[in-house]
Amino acid sequence: MNRYRNKAQAYVIAEIGVNHNGSLDSAIELIDLAKKSGADAVKFQTFKARDLARVDTPKVDYQVKATGVAESHFEMLQNLELSFDDHAALAAHCKARDISFISTPYSVNAVHMLEKLGVAEYKVASADIIDIPLLEAIARTGKPTMLSLGMANLGEIERAVECFKDYSAENLVLLHCVSNYPCSDASLNLNVISTLKSIFKYPVGLSDHSLGHTAACLSLALGASVVEKHFTSSKTLPGPDHKASSEPAEFSELVREVRRAEIQLGSPYKAVQLEEVGMANTSRKSLVYLRSIQKGEVFSREDFTMMRPGGGLTWQDTVHFIGRHARKDCSSITSADTADTE
Repeated sequence: MNRYRNKAQAYVIAEIGVNHNGSLDSAIELIDLAKKSGADAVKFQTFKARDLARVDTPKVDYQVKATGVAESHFEMLQNLELSFDDHAALAAHCKARDISFISTPYSVNAVHMLEKLGVAEYKVASADIIDIPLLEAIARTGKPTMLSLGMANLGEIERAVECFKDYSAENLVLLHCVSNYPCSDASLNLNVISTLKSIFKYPVGLSDHSLGHTAACLSLALGASVVEKHFTSSKTLPGPDHKASSEPAEFSELVREVRRAEIQLGSPYKAVQLEEVGMANTSRKSLVYLRSIQKGEVFSREDFTMMRPGGGLTWQDTVHFIGRHARKDCSSITSADTADTE
């Protein structure tokens, strides 16, 4: 069974990504902060600049704003790399802190590296939904995988999903995403979550790049089983992603609001809630005699009305009265009783 399907609670991921700025100590600190903030998992990015980008790759606008133009895109990536030993230390620390370790491999070599570490689950970056060899390498592991869908159209999503069907789609989840940092409210299109669930029949989540917690909570109402949010110790740190990330206090509030939203969404089954019983006993109405009835009279519909409190006979119970004789005198505005008829 798909591990993301029918979960009692959404799987909340703190996307540390490259917010460690290439420092193992910072990465470990972020794991601890994420755990304290209520995250179920932390996610990193696994890459070597030489495997990921050409040296002439331009920076995206938000990267230019965050890191300037003196450092190239390639150099930025080099400065954010973590070694195999770094990854091993992070995985071990996550295990010790009882928080799941996830990473996004950006190349087939990165998949091999993470397999050596025994990583339990993967995430595919939105940009790599078109990298079929990478998708196949991840699919062949048979591990749970989150496929982020930023920048993708339905045809590209379908081709990517097919890669996993050829190997193992047992634990695939699709993450709705808008690839801007931060993205605008108008671009979110959260109703796409329902579309994705309907078309692809996989669990769906949200990789949330918006500001605030509203989108994450709304996604739950649409059936999201995973919520991911970028995480940092401080928005003021240098680096491409810090400004669009949540600090620990924000992330803690996100988790609280997500858990509250789950409680509020509750069950799809309509039932009387225990806390409603007292109100029902007082404010609902019971069947009463609208006038005094003499013994032997025949009851008619006009002889009854409904008045508080509740707990007595209902209007449907008039079927036991209408057209029948009163077996005793019945006082006006008293509770009706089926024993009063014969």
